[in-house]
Amino acid sequence: MAGCLVILLALTLVGQLLAVPVWVPGRMAAQTPPEHPGAGEWVVLTAVSVLTALAVVRSAGRRRPVRWPSLIVRTVVLLGLCAAVVLWTRDRVETENWSLEAGLEGLAAGLTAVLVRSGVRRWERGRPMPGEIWLAMVPFRDKDEAAQHYCVVVGRRLGHAEVLQITSQNKDSRRHFVQIPNDGWDFVSGKAHWLEVGLPPRKVPYADFLKDRPQGPCPKATWRHIRNRRRGPKAREAGAAGGGERQNPSHAQ
Repeated sequence: MAGCLVILLALTLVGQLLAVPVWVPGRMAAQTPPEHPGAGEWVVLTAVSVLTALAVVRSAGRRRPVRWPSLIVRTVVLLGLCAAVVLWTRDRVETENWSLEAGLEGLAAGLTAVLVRSGVRRWERGRPMPGEIWLAMVPFRDKDEAAQHYCVVVGRRLGHAEVLQITSQNKDSRRHFVQIPNDGWDFVSGKAHWLEVGLPPRKVPYADFLKDRPQGPCPKATWRHIRNRRRGPKAREAGAAGGGERQNPSHAQ
């Protein structure tokens, strides 16, 4: 019972922070005599609401680089839904008790935030993104079969992702491979790994990714090396001019 009460209070508090530009002016206008927020007060109220919404939608994502266009869209959607729910709740609740009304409005906005956050998490679950290492059934190049491998996602397409395969077989003598550090994604095997970077990416259907979350991020030096190669010869020449460590990411840590 106490746990449920704590959850309700937390939802109400978060909801009130999200909808503060809606319910605070309403409460001020209901006073005698009526009052209205000034410009500075509007800035503070809006900032509180936006920062809270950003925190909610950011926490819904996995450990991946921030993608601001998507984050901004989700924040605007959350704020719009919360404002609509608060106004709808205010229209349905007929009471002179402004504390009760504010609490119900906050609870409604808080529940809306939970639903939006859950929806974002469900949307992102199992969705590989560029720069992540995943376990998947990676197809062979020379036959119509696939085997379980770790791989680096380098692109997303309709119905499949483009990946570069990781192998634990020694490829030091193969010019299309570079050694990839285990930092951030392999904490247990203790094996060295090599990544194919000089060959076209392989296509893996989204259904063939074997987990609902990535193994970890691609090490920064390796990911920089991959991006330089995919940008074309000019980028590779610039990387070579910048120093040998850019061409051998396994020693760039």
